[in-house]
This record gives sequence, structure tokens and C-alpha cells, in this order.
Amino acid sequence: MDKSPYFTYLESRNSSMKFTSAGQLIDPRTVGYRSLGFGEALSIPASPYELRINHSDLPPSFLDVADTFNAECRTDDLAQGSVDIPELAELGYPSFRALLQEHPDLAARLIQDYLYFELFFFLLPNSSALKVVINSITSVHSRENVIILTGETFAARSARQ
Repeated sequence: MDKSPYFTYLESRNSSMKFTSAGQLIDPRTVGYRSLGFGEALSIPASPYELRINHSDLPPSFLDVADTFNAECRTDDLAQGSVDIPELAELGYPSFRALLQEHPDLAARLIQDYLYFELFFFLLPNSSALKVVINSITSVHSRENVIILTGETFAARSARQ
């Protein structure tokens, strides 16, 4: 099974990232995501999933990309003379780490609306041993320092048919 540097990082921290699909606990190293057609209706059976990850276990590389996103929002808003994400502007475009601590609902919304592919890229390795594929996101929430994503998955073998 492929092992990304992020999984080495998680193992060194004794991470509590948890992925369930159809009520079954799934090894996150066997989970992928649909890059083309993400969120589109499926003609194959789908199952609900839930991914839970502690704020402190979010990959540093993802946090850096999210910080860059916030900074680029500021630059774009100033250049265009209009604000795309008013809540982010009102807070002064803080770092993503600061959002997680002080405004976790906004951090969750940014993941759901803008940063989900980046999060999946850093969380889920490009594995040859895939069991399930994330097809969509229904919701992203932050509760008690945990990001919770829900949506639909499908069996990886169906993806090859």
C-alpha cells in the first residue's frame, strides 16, 4: 500500500483521523476522491461517509495552502474593489490556523466551498489499494476542535467499470 509523507506524519502524532463509509470504519489509506465529476450524480450504488480529523492533525502543507488562499482573497478583493467572502474580510484575512481556533465555522465553510480538493490532496494518498472513493461533500462542520465532513462514497472497483 502506498504511504504518503502525511501518513508518516500522522502516525508519528498518533492521529485520531477517522473515516467511516456505510457505518464501517475504513483505513484512510484506502480512500480516494473523484477529481473529475466530483459531486455529480452516480449511476452506481453510493454510501454515506463521515471523515473526522482533529484541527491539530490537519496537514501542515494544507494549512499553508489555506493561508495562501486567505492572503490571495485579500489581494483579489483589493484589486477588484469588492469583497467575495465578507466574513473573511471583516476578520482581516487571518491565518487559517487562527480561523480554526477563533472562527471554526468559517474555517469549515471555506473547506466546503473552496478548499476541499486541497484537503483531500494532502489527507488521502494516491493509493493503488483503494476501497472507496469520495464522490461528494454534503456538509463540513467544526465541533470541539474536530473537522467533520460528510457526503457520498462509492466502491473503488465500481470506479474502474
